[in-house]
Amino acid sequence: MESEKRGPIEKGREAWPINPFGVVALAAFALIVVFLIVRPLLTRPTTVIQQNQQENATGGILVNPQAGDIVRSNNLLIELSVDEPQKVDKVQFWVKTYTDGKWQMIGEVKSAPYKLDWQIPSSYQNKSIAITSHIYQKDGQLIKDPGGWREGIIILSD
Repeated sequence: MESEKRGPIEKGREAWPINPFGVVALAAFALIVVFLIVRPLLTRPTTVIQQNQQENATGGILVNPQAGDIVRSNNLLIELSVDEPQKVDKVQFWVKTYTDGKWQMIGEVKSAPYKLDWQIPSSYQNKSIAITSHIYQKDGQLIKDPGGWREGIIILSD
């Protein structure tokens, strides 16, 4: 029997040689394809809450600033529109940087309009921040993060 050769592989007396690595790779590829086809059929659909959907939460909505705003000054006007201002005792405004991730209260307003002219400290310059608010009602109820929070606000130095 003559040997047959295809590229660098030569057929032996019994058959073509089997490459164990190639068999394992082919089996892994087949499992991945099956997983990618079957997985969507077994999972339940999920609801993704986006920033604009969070704005429909009860209590109020952050009017200013908008997500993704770039601030190039030493102060930032933060404004909350409240659903029922007659029930509100006070509003607190909170901010965090993405580097430390800790929320810090930056101011409190006890009457409408619920606006805070935040004097931005130097520790927040050239950082990306998130802003939220808490509404304290006269009956003692606390509404945290009404309307979600504003993300990705970039504060640049003057």
